[in-house]
Order: sequence, then C-alpha cells, then structure tokens
Amino acid sequence: MIKTFSFTLILIALISCSSAPEIIPGKGAVYGSITAESHKDIIAKASKDYDGFYGVNGKVVFTEQMVNYEKLKELFVCVLDPSYSGGKEHLLIASDEKMSQRSLAIAKGDKLWVQNNSTTTQTFFIAGADDYIQVYSPTKPGERSAITVQQEGELELGSDENESLMTILLSRKGLVGQQHSSGDKYKVENLNPGQYKILFWFWRLGFIEKTIFIEAGANIELNQILSVDKILQSKNET
Repeated sequence: MIKTFSFTLILIALISCSSAPEIIPGKGAVYGSITAESHKDIIAKASKDYDGFYGVNGKVVFTEQMVNYEKLKELFVCVLDPSYSGGKEHLLIASDEKMSQRSLAIAKGDKLWVQNNSTTTQTFFIAGADDYIQVYSPTKPGERSAITVQQEGELELGSDENESLMTILLSRKGLVGQQHSSGDKYKVENLNPGQYKILFWFWRLGFIEKTIFIEAGANIELNQILSVDKILQSKNET
C-alpha cells in the first residue's frame, strides 16, 4: 500500500513537471495556463443556487445571451519582446457572412493577409483610434492581398463593402502572440535574459498586463484567469 502510494505521488510529480519547458543554458521561458471565467458574482450566485436559475451542480448555466467563458477559443498570450521587429505573416479568411477569426494579436511590422472567399470584391482596411487608416488593394473573390501593419493599439480590420466582415486586432511593437482556448497550457521559450511585458487578452474583456524578469537558465510559471472583475482590478493596480 505504501509503495503504491509513493509511486502515485511520483507519477503526479512527473505529470505536473511535464508542462514546463526544457531548461536552455543562457535562455529563459515563461509558461503556465490561461483560462477565462464569468464574473465572480455570477460564480457566487451559481454556487449558492446549486440547482436553479443561475446554476446546475453549483456551476454557471450559460444561456444563448451569455458568453460561455469556459469554451472560448480566442484567448491570446502575448510577450512584448524588444528584440522582435516584426515580419511574421498572418492570414484571415473572409466569407460572405464573417471573418475566420473575431480577434487576432499581431506585432507592428507583421504582414496581415486577407483571403477573399466571399462572392464579391472587397476593399479591406485597418483603422485605429487616431483615424489613421491602411487600405488594402481591392480584392476579388478567390484572391488575397496583404498589408504590413504600421499601427499600434486596438485596431479594427473591416471591409468597405460588407460591415459584417470585421476582426479586432491587438497590435504592439515587439508582440509575439499565441492563440489558445480557455484552460490551455502555454509556453514562450528561448527568451534572452531581461525584463518583458506579458499580456493576456480577450477582445470582449480587454487585457491583463504584467511585468516579468527572465533569468538565464530559469523558467517562470505564470497562470492567468481572464474575467471582467480581474481585468478591472488589474487596471486599478496600475
């Protein structure tokens, strides 16, 4: 019995360590999990209303009018790396009804392609809060065009001809982003020692920004939950 219990503890320890990146001499990494959840007040009501309007088995009941945070697929983990000057390529696909993604995190200097799979020619554009607009060449059905993003902030990619074709962009200088579903593990490896900003973002909520310090030969575990109350709290702390 004791041997079995010891073996179980060892197995659990190995599993818990398996998600950590490999230690690389002279480099560092940040890793952890990213999760989205409802506002803390909704969770509290669900736990009290164990089997009722707000909850079933103590968990939140999601109606068609609610955002099911547990099933979100466009959560982004973004490290702002001063050594990265852009150049990565991204692709969005437009149909007659919508874009392939509702949101996308990119770096200033990245190239953003749009594939027009709709039935009409589209003139896509990227607009920011400062009224600066980058306009794509008119893109015929079945074709694609690209723009190197020159703006920073929360931007909007849209179409002059079809207002339902819209994607919210988060753009920052040096941004290296990863897209995840709620509850996923993430890791950003091969970082040079130094200070970095890391952003956890969902377009309907906003982002949480934290400062991390990467040391050579060391990894940092950083888990983050995105919710309305946690994002508001983080903004009040800055």
